Amino acid sequence: MPTPPPVSPRERDVLLAVADRLTNAEIAERLFVSVRTVESHVSALLRKLGARDRRELAGLAAGYAGDSGIAVPGLAQPVTSFVGRGVELDTAARLVAEARVTTVLGPGGAGKTRLATAVTARAAAGFPGGAAFVKLVPARPGYVLETIAAGLGVEPAPQQLLLDVVADRLRGRVLLVLDNCEHVIDDVADVLADLVTVNPRLSVLATSRERLGVPGETVLQLGPLRDEGEAVALFTDRARAVDPAFETDAAELAELCRELGGSPLQIELAAARVASLGVRGLLAGLADDPLRMLSTGRGDRRHRSLRAVIEWSYRLLTDEERLLLARLSRFADRFDLDSAAALCPGPSVGVVADLLGRLVDKSLVEPGWSLLDGVRRFAREQLDGSPEAADVTTRYLAWAARRAHDLTGRLDGDWRDEFDRIAGDLRAAATIEPRHDLVSDLARLTYARGFLAEASEHWRTAARLAGTTAEAATALDHAGTATHVLTAGARDHYDLLREAARLTGDDNAAAAGSLAGAVVAATRFRGAGFVTRPVSRTELSELLAEAERLASGSAWAETRVTIARAWLSGPAPQGVTMPAAEAAVSAATAFGDPLLLSAALDAQCTAAAGARDPGHAYRITLRRLELVDVFDRTLPQAALEVVDTFRAAVAYAVASGELADAVRIGRRAETDPTLSRHTYWGSGSVLTPLALAGHFAEALARAEPMWESALSSRQENNSTLGVPLLGAALAAGLTGDAEAMATWRQRATRAAGVPALSGSPNLAPLDAFVRARVALHTGSADLPALLADAGGDFTPGRFDGYAAGVAAEIAVVLGHPEAGTHLRRAGRHATGNRWVAAILTRTRALRDDDDDLLKESAAAFTELGAEFEAARCTGFIARTS
Repeated sequence: MPTPPPVSPRERDVLLAVADRLTNAEIAERLFVSVRTVESHVSALLRKLGARDRRELAGLAAGYAGDSGIAVPGLAQPVTSFVGRGVELDTAARLVAEARVTTVLGPGGAGKTRLATAVTARAAAGFPGGAAFVKLVPARPGYVLETIAAGLGVEPAPQQLLLDVVADRLRGRVLLVLDNCEHVIDDVADVLADLVTVNPRLSVLATSRERLGVPGETVLQLGPLRDEGEAVALFTDRARAVDPAFETDAAELAELCRELGGSPLQIELAAARVASLGVRGLLAGLADDPLRMLSTGRGDRRHRSLRAVIEWSYRLLTDEERLLLARLSRFADRFDLDSAAALCPGPSVGVVADLLGRLVDKSLVEPGWSLLDGVRRFAREQLDGSPEAADVTTRYLAWAARRAHDLTGRLDGDWRDEFDRIAGDLRAAATIEPRHDLVSDLARLTYARGFLAEASEHWRTAARLAGTTAEAATALDHAGTATHVLTAGARDHYDLLREAARLTGDDNAAAAGSLAGAVVAATRFRGAGFVTRPVSRTELSELLAEAERLASGSAWAETRVTIARAWLSGPAPQGVTMPAAEAAVSAATAFGDPLLLSAALDAQCTAAAGARDPGHAYRITLRRLELVDVFDRTLPQAALEVVDTFRAAVAYAVASGELADAVRIGRRAETDPTLSRHTYWGSGSVLTPLALAGHFAEALARAEPMWESALSSRQENNSTLGVPLLGAALAAGLTGDAEAMATWRQRATRAAGVPALSGSPNLAPLDAFVRARVALHTGSADLPALLADAGGDFTPGRFDGYAAGVAAEIAVVLGHPEAGTHLRRAGRHATGNRWVAAILTRTRALRDDDDDLLKESAAAFTELGAEFEAARCTGFIARTS
């Protein structure tokens, strides 16, 4: 492994904090430096390490994590030493290496999180696939998977389920730590059941107050500290943190630890008071505290005494400190100073900061500003029973709405880490009192974060809360598009657009736009949903007529109607007529919306392809490519257009023989933010062009990861995947690996969902070409049979010209009596496909023994970027020289 670039010690600290997904403000708090200093270090690290953003920077932290070389996302650096629990630590470390699911079980305050932290730090090196530590404190029921995904720093690409992308990240021998599971235990159990089924090598360490109840679970019960010596050592360590000169009578200290029940949290809370009260004062306070006897009788004595210690610590606070602690209990997880101040209308920010510091000193607020679960529960009880509970909730909801709105304004910058930190609060606020502005912003944030199913639900809720019919229609369009992007469910999109049209009331423009969008969804994208629940052409014609009637006077609605008219203009599905498509492009250009213009250009491209003019179709897609960088990527409509634009651009570049362009565009698709997370879309788009261009090593290097991505995303039965799989077969065959070629063809057959590739109209010509071209290269005795296959009649598409071209060359090489027929067939394709024109020139050169034509063919192939084919031409020249 190469040595990572050197960084300063302070830069290393900042880098590891970035890997812990801390914001700049939180890093500043951890390292006791200014935010400006952190910003300077982050900028320097981005430059030194060549990272594009904070997520890439976090991924590079492993090289700077110390002797172990292991950086664990989400694992915070402990601010205190780990004392005692030696037996439990050894046991837990052994269990995570042996068991599929290990649950550290115990009451609040037993030290479950601290033990899990220590176990993770020790055991991570034994997991080659890595480790991750995810806090579930902020998770709400129904959003455990989203919380895990955020903790892992992953997000799904279009048409990729969130469970699949999380499972893909946890492939191999991986340790996943889930901290504080008890409040979402059913969701955790469901998620883990799926994850361990997908990856039997996954090891899970969970902390909880109750068992998860999943198959293969091993429980490590965590009670009080095992012996008095451990308790005394822990108290002494924590006491010296607040009073370095701490010394006391050993017998009194042992008595105090017994009184505290050996509970780590109780010991730490008591130790925080030792400087002011001393050990005797602590003993007296515990003995005289009547609240111990008034605490709940449910649960065991350790849990009851934990409540008593928190109550006792609470009674020692000033009124200002109590009030702030109660208000802070509204937050689901970490908070910053501005958030705390937002719930405190009276004191200044400076006063709030001072009070926070005091609560940290008294171990009631954690460094980094969060509340331990037991403290939060107790403080929330105080808030709920106070007269100001309703006012605090109102301020909390207003804070959530402001933060969500602020984050939506930063979607093109650094926002993800902050969203992940407060997502639990935003979801809670949206549940407490759903408001259109908050729910709409939460929909945009969750969509941008990659949680498409959640975003769709939020947009549906926003539609119900909308103040205007136009807002409702827009929200349902977004909801349908998000579902479409996630599952390729154009039929669901169609249904939601129909529903949007019904909600619009007297807003004719909104109704017209929704109806036109429904027509486009049903004609442009179609998909499996329309097979099981078909929509008749008569129904679509009626929708279009109604949209045309309602659109008058609205440029936006009229533009959408014009686009819908184009998609429904031909006699058959996607049989677009050129005049209607050109009218759509003119209207969209005049209106100025790049997303609408892309949809109109796609109609024009479809019309050109239907006219058997792939060159014209390709030139149109180049116009669409110019729009990709100006789309608003925070909207789901942009994802549909990005995916379709790159797909069409590569497809028509190949169909017109522009292989160098196809490779260039495919490589751009690999790095596009929408496609780069989706290996079988990004790499898949460039794989076949690379093989056709003769870049076999590059093509094969992409093939296996692409196939693994398809398997992990449950997309192996996807006919679109057959094209890059056959590209891999071509690369394998032309490099002499017949076994690998057979494997890739088998995978392509599986993707096509047919018994044989000859039964797939889209893949049959490409498969025939691949087999014939490899046989031509190897001089196979099967050439006569392959000539019949490649020279047959195919459904017009991208690859029928390639099959015709190689069939013509085989016919000439064999001296076949029908060689002239094959040459004429290839000639019909050569006018629109430069690769076919080049192979046709080479074929004629071989027929006529014409070195000048061979040179012309070699030059043509070189210009196209097809060096392998050019080398075949020059090889013939050398042979005849």
